[in-house]
Formats: sequence, structure tokens, C-alpha cells
Amino acid sequence: MDAIDRKLIDILQEDASLSYSVLGTKVGLSVSAVNDRVRKLREQGIIQAYKIAVDTNAIGRSLTAMVWLRTDPAKGNKKLVKSLIKADEVLECHHMTGRFDFLVKLRLRDTAHLESFVSDTIKEMPGVVEVLPEIALSTAKETMFVPAQLETD
Repeated sequence: MDAIDRKLIDILQEDASLSYSVLGTKVGLSVSAVNDRVRKLREQGIIQAYKIAVDTNAIGRSLTAMVWLRTDPAKGNKKLVKSLIKADEVLECHHMTGRFDFLVKLRLRDTAHLESFVSDTIKEMPGVVEVLPEIALSTAKETMFVPAQLETD
């Protein structure tokens, strides 16, 4: 992967709907050269998917909550993780170091939805010992953008 590939990745992360013609203009390549590079990045698994960003308030998921989970590893964390990632409310699930074993990011309708999801879903999952939900009051930054261009590029 060279500097042009990295620039393409950054541009596509900002707006995956751009045509190969526009991408080519931005990186100084022909349409066919851009097509070849993007195809190779997909084949290598570097570009995994094209996604859209939505207004979560407009779709009825205005509450963001983080839930810390402490588990009993003897009960098997694999089943827990499988259960978590199947839930529509779960945006992220991270295995952590420290006092808690997992940090789960949720997107929900409201506090009643959070309460029922924690009580009826998370606390019923195998191996869950302690649950600490926290609500985000506001969000200053939320992104999936990971800069591909290195400081040396």
C-alpha cells in the first residue's frame, strides 16, 4: 500500500459515494487506475464495506449509552460476545483490561429502552456478573474515520 492508496482510503472514508472520475482527479490517476486500486484494496480486505452515516435522532435512536460488564470467564465469554453482537442496540463491543471485562456502546430510543435492554437482555446473558450502564449527555465527536495516511506520507 502506497501513499496514493492511503489517500484513496481517507477520501472514501469521508465520502464513499464519489465516482472514480472524481477520485482520480483528487489523487492524480485515471479512472481505470483508481478502479484497479480500489478493487485491490477490497480484495485485500483493507476496504471492507461502504456505509452511510445517519442522523440517529431522526431514526429514533437518540440515546447513547456505554455499558461496562464484568463477567465470569469460567462461564465462557464467547457466548456472551455472540449474544451481544447479535443485538441491534449494540454498536460496539470491546474486550477490555482493568476492572471490567467489556465495554459495550449502545444506541437506544430512550432511558426506558436502556432499562429494559439492561434488565431483560444483558443481565440474562451467560457469565454476566456486574453491569454498569452510563448515559452520554452529549457527543462532541463520533466517527469511524481512521486516518490511513501516515505522518511520513
